[in-house]
Amino acid sequence: MKTRVACRRLSTLVMAATVVGILQSVATRAVTTVFFDISQTTNLVVSGTTWDTISSEGYLFKVTRDKLFTGGIGLTNPVGRYIRIPWPEGMEAQAVTTGPVLSSARIELTREDRLPFAIESFTAQLLANTAGAGGAWEIMPMLNGEDGVSDPFTYDATGIAGNRFTYNTPELSGYDAYKMTLYVDFALVSLTVVDASLPPPVLNLVRVDAATIQLSWPASAVGYGLESATNISAVGWSSVTNQVNTIGDVNSVLLAITDSSGFFRLRR
Repeated sequence: MKTRVACRRLSTLVMAATVVGILQSVATRAVTTVFFDISQTTNLVVSGTTWDTISSEGYLFKVTRDKLFTGGIGLTNPVGRYIRIPWPEGMEAQAVTTGPVLSSARIELTREDRLPFAIESFTAQLLANTAGAGGAWEIMPMLNGEDGVSDPFTYDATGIAGNRFTYNTPELSGYDAYKMTLYVDFALVSLTVVDASLPPPVLNLVRVDAATIQLSWPASAVGYGLESATNISAVGWSSVTNQVNTIGDVNSVLLAITDSSGFFRLRR
């Protein structure tokens, strides 16, 4: 994973708020991608017993497939179920109905570079009836391999096969993976994503009084941690364990001024 840092040096020999250097990635413009377009190509990255992972436009789709389904009594060779929404019409996920591990239909979306991104909107089509069953898509955002929220976001999917639902999703932003699940087959037929090519956060340092400094950075910098070292070329930086206070859209930490120089950075 790429590490982006914003770094400040504190030296009591000069002045507590003296800025010696800033290390950060060059800012680029975020890119919006709308799937599914006939001009977009795909590549099968890896295949499992009940799923495939497909890459396109810098994104990875891990999709459940009912590959062990035989189609009826008397067939001896696993043939898998027919895909009704082929690329580039959409991305179909199938509930796994045969095999040692059964599961709901799921699409897991990540970027190839594993950086955070946003799902701006999506349109999904039912491929089986959910009328009267209280059907709902569940989308769990993930960050660094952990659930990003306590409960997944839900989007109504009550209807019959063929029904389409469109949702704008500003809440799906700042995470590095999204797991969309429905207990029956469905397909994504439109998906708008915005990548994370935004400038890294800047770490600010100010002197509060003769004994204290304050480090601050944007609260929107999800996934960044504050680290310190006595030497900017140090191999091992240490996490700053002081309490992080969040007021409005700013995170801040108070630190005591010491007699030695110190360097601080934000690291994802």
